[in-house]
Amino acid sequence: MKRFVVLTGIALIIFGAMFYVVGSLARDRALADADRELVVRAQFFANALDRVLQQRMMQTFTYAALPSLRGFAASEETTRDARTAVARTELAALASADPNIHAATIVDARGIVIMTTDNAMYADWRARFFVGEALRGHLYASAPAREPDEIAQFYSAPILNNAGEIAGALVLRVDAQEMWNALDAPYGVMLVDEFGVRIMDRSFTQLFTALAPLPVDIAAKPLAEKRYGAEIAQIRATELNDLAEVVKRGGAAQVVYRDAKGRAVHAATRRIATNPWTVIAFESEDDILLPVRQTMYSQIGLAIASALITLAMVYIAQSAIAALEKKR
Repeated sequence: MKRFVVLTGIALIIFGAMFYVVGSLARDRALADADRELVVRAQFFANALDRVLQQRMMQTFTYAALPSLRGFAASEETTRDARTAVARTELAALASADPNIHAATIVDARGIVIMTTDNAMYADWRARFFVGEALRGHLYASAPAREPDEIAQFYSAPILNNAGEIAGALVLRVDAQEMWNALDAPYGVMLVDEFGVRIMDRSFTQLFTALAPLPVDIAAKPLAEKRYGAEIAQIRATELNDLAEVVKRGGAAQVVYRDAKGRAVHAATRRIATNPWTVIAFESEDDILLPVRQTMYSQIGLAIASALITLAMVYIAQSAIAALEKKR
């Protein structure tokens, strides 16, 4: 019996050491594979998002060059009425032709709405960043913004007169779901802007929340420009400081950070080309290692059962041999 107990103890120690080594190797391999996969996902999502933004921006630029819209925006207020009917018909046709376009709007060179397909007529949009970018001659795709009736995205392009001067801007109000669809996948992914504020989160619970607290002077800029909508008066924040620092540095990177529950999370970041926004693909270490643990538990159970059966058979055989020897 003593021999059996000793053999059992030795076997368990050997199996424990073996599975510790095997488990460590399997854990390291799983984490390395996951890190590589996260890099691939971040790049894929960044490319997909760039395609969506670029296509809609080029469409806005093309619409802004339509003669009826250019003529209306470039005309003097005293002669504008003669061009209103044709421009209004054209603008309504643009909005109705695409279900994702919820409104089409023309602003003058001061940033005041002079024609629109929704209820924003005569609104003062001078503070809106997407208008300012268009009036500076840039094509622009805004971050999603919380508007009174929806979360929308705005695409803007300058409208030029015959002399090549900026006479106003065309703004398309688009369903933000169009952009989010580019990141739709059964993986952890979020999108943050240059301020580290989440502008896309699959859970939709952290939208317009910064990864880390923003200094008051930095937070004041996007709030003044109403980047996240007129209803956002302050930017809430979480405490993902390590992740925020990586995003701030820009480019492609990998990081392991702790989430709000203290869990280790692996992430890969990729800056998109269109805007200074960063795609973050992430997965918790618990989820990464869950298949490894399940496999290891099954193997350990089988190994222990096999060892015990083997030792039991050895014990029975020894007992039988001992019994035969006594008979002799």
